[in-house]
Amino acid sequence: MVDLVSLARGNDSGGDGAPPPTPDELLLELMDLVALAFPEALDELHVAFVPNEDGRRPALTNLDGRARPARGEAPVKRPALGHEDAAVLDAINALLHDFADATLSQGGVRVLRGRIAVTAADDGARDVSLFDDDAGGAVVMTRRFDASELRWLLFTPALFRALERTAPAEAAQKARIDEALAGMRRFDIDMKKGMITFSTPDRPSSPWKFELVGSFVDEPKRFLWGWANDQVDPALVRGVDALRQRSLDPGLRALTDGSFGGPEPLFTRLARHAAVETGAHGLYRAPFSSTQGKGIMYLALRSL
Repeated sequence: MVDLVSLARGNDSGGDGAPPPTPDELLLELMDLVALAFPEALDELHVAFVPNEDGRRPALTNLDGRARPARGEAPVKRPALGHEDAAVLDAINALLHDFADATLSQGGVRVLRGRIAVTAADDGARDVSLFDDDAGGAVVMTRRFDASELRWLLFTPALFRALERTAPAEAAQKARIDEALAGMRRFDIDMKKGMITFSTPDRPSSPWKFELVGSFVDEPKRFLWGWANDQVDPALVRGVDALRQRSLDPGLRALTDGSFGGPEPLFTRLARHAAVETGAHGLYRAPFSSTQGKGIMYLALRSL
């Protein structure tokens, strides 16, 4: 199971001398996780909790939210990104534990029974309130995250729209590659030349040029964009680096962060999107095994 909380923090969840996360950091993580728990992007959400069995920490009891799209517009749908519902809920529950500790140590407030409400404002900010049910539902903490702070988020309406826009072309690319490589049993890669050759005993070999979109290592389940890999010839990542430079608008952090964690299907989807955006013939997922572990290279294929 993917540890979503640790991955969201770059695997630095307070260990190895790193400071524990702040309430602000945890609230941003909570927004990201809740975005994965609903089928559409939300403008208002509520996270309710009560004390756990030993009464020492909060335990998630309910998630509620709603979208408020502009008149005439449909809610922004969240694409399938490979996150398991149970893992997302477990991550939210673990985050609530950390949030209670963080608000106590840094603000003198510890709420075990209550809710967190997040509401999108018209100016692009998000308003957060912490309610304490043991104090009659009193608001004990408020925080406004402006648009610049929300750039931290990975799973945003902007990303969902971008993936929805390229979904038909992604499917067409996949069909083309599946047809072109049907029956091919092996491949050989020349990283210096940017060439991959597919072969099978009873057919002519099939050589292709490629660009390295990115790579995924199974442990600790992290993705590295090709342009962030300093061991790769810049010529092999030129297109995907151009995509990064075109993706600096708010909400597209998933296309501009060099490395982050998550389930492999998430990165397959991002790589397919990149293959469309860079004008490739299609994407090939090349498994590899090295001293650093097993994983997948995502190659944007181009005809010779």
